[in-house]
Amino acid sequence: MIRFENVSLKFESETVFENLTFHINEGSHAVVAGPSGSGKSSVIKLIQGYLRPKYGNIYVNDLLLSKKNIANIRSQIAYVPQNINLPVNNGFELAQLIGITQKQSLIENHLTEMNLPIDFYKKPFDEISGGQKQRIIIAICLSLGRKILLLDEPTSSLDNESIDDLLALVKRLENITLLSASHNQLWINAMNQIVEFKKSPV
Repeated sequence: MIRFENVSLKFESETVFENLTFHINEGSHAVVAGPSGSGKSSVIKLIQGYLRPKYGNIYVNDLLLSKKNIANIRSQIAYVPQNINLPVNNGFELAQLIGITQKQSLIENHLTEMNLPIDFYKKPFDEISGGQKQRIIIAICLSLGRKILLLDEPTSSLDNESIDDLLALVKRLENITLLSASHNQLWINAMNQIVEFKKSPV
């Protein structure tokens, strides 16, 4: 489903990593694990074409990541970044923005599964915690029905109980390939495939 072949990422004189090779199977729940600065978030951005590798090839659902294929690849992906700054006031406005207000019941089901009240869907983001906002956005992204879900540090604003709620939802996902970037050991232990940067690769 997602394949890196000898991928190297460099920024001018800085090398982030070299010759990174891995294969995430379809339906797998995988994590890129490692310390800050090792390149975890960069892997997530590379998959979407927001960064370009210096060398190597990236394949998503058997499509080579390229200018020709990038629109097709992005149409298969739902992405939740670590730092979420959105031009909307609440979850309902976000659903309007991306055109899935007709899926409100599905979104509310996901919220319930993560132990959030369904009225939080329309509650202003500035009246709720960062972790609550993060879970609302994950619920909306899940409701897109995309084949691939990318999560960058999904536990960064969550306590252990909320992490358990999110993991329980993730384990029930069918026909979705999940790739996350995380240094949280609770999250890492729950994934069935790990791409590990034990230290900064270079």
